[in-house]
Amino acid sequence: MALYADLHRHLGGALHPRIIYKFLQRKDHRVLNYFPDYEGFYNWFTRPCRSLEEFVKIHTLVEELQSLEHLPYFCLRLCRGAYTFENLQYLELRYNPYFRTDHDAPEAIRLGKMNEIVEVITANVRPADYPIIVKQILCLDRRLPLPINEAILKCAIDNIGPVVGVDLAGPEINPQLWQEWVALMAKARAAGLKTTSHLGETGIDNVHPQYFTVLDRIGHGIHIPLERPDMLKELARRSITLEVCPTSYRQTGVLNDFGKLRTVFTRCKEAGVAIAVCTDNPGRNPSPCTLPGEYERLIDHDVIDFSDLKLLQNEGFRSAFGFVGGARHSRD
Repeated sequence: MALYADLHRHLGGALHPRIIYKFLQRKDHRVLNYFPDYEGFYNWFTRPCRSLEEFVKIHTLVEELQSLEHLPYFCLRLCRGAYTFENLQYLELRYNPYFRTDHDAPEAIRLGKMNEIVEVITANVRPADYPIIVKQILCLDRRLPLPINEAILKCAIDNIGPVVGVDLAGPEINPQLWQEWVALMAKARAAGLKTTSHLGETGIDNVHPQYFTVLDRIGHGIHIPLERPDMLKELARRSITLEVCPTSYRQTGVLNDFGKLRTVFTRCKEAGVAIAVCTDNPGRNPSPCTLPGEYERLIDHDVIDFSDLKLLQNEGFRSAFGFVGGARHSRD
């Protein structure tokens, strides 16, 4: 049985809605007032959104639940599902530690708790029964002020080992601030971290060429081959991999069909730009949404051929920030 590597999965969207709903029931959470039955919650949680901004807002509910106290519950179930149902050998889990601190606490307290968040996740993503390798990517966020993003970067640097990289996430706002983000990514690289950034997901406006000088991968980036294929040559020269998450683009309203992804894959292949197929937020997508399922959808919609599978599966391992060893393609 094939084994897979997923390089782009958000902690806030990684868990099946059934797991989240059971947790809400255990805590008699106020959300149950709006969704007294699971079917209603499932339909709301996995519904297609009109925009990326609307999609991101739902993350706030899960981030609130994934507090320091309850992270072990979610981490164990995440690893169990990823290994058992998806055959994942390697996973890079990304999240913003600041968003998982107590929102009512003073900022200084919240910043001080971020290291604990990382430590608890580190301790709970290596269960003995599920031999999956999980590494962490800490997310900076375009909605947060610079001092908080600098503190998140410091937290990542302080936890190098379990943390292998940083990401720039959040809605694609304020493209004029690219210099600020490029500077932070340069600091991350200088400290020994790998870098990725959500760019070119909803459009091309926030894709400044200077990002390419400080990135190892790009989260999504699909509008680069769609709107600026001339940029692909530079990505290939710098060996920057695109993290493509097919089902997400339907859920966030970015693409209305998979046909455009055929253009993305074809142009990247012609330019020599690597693509790693990822899930992004599998729990937010209609079930079942798994990494093997993403490959299947790409084949079903004639985006890729069977002959592309092995190369793409290998790319997940080759472009990983923390995988050591050769890619495996079978599970005993």
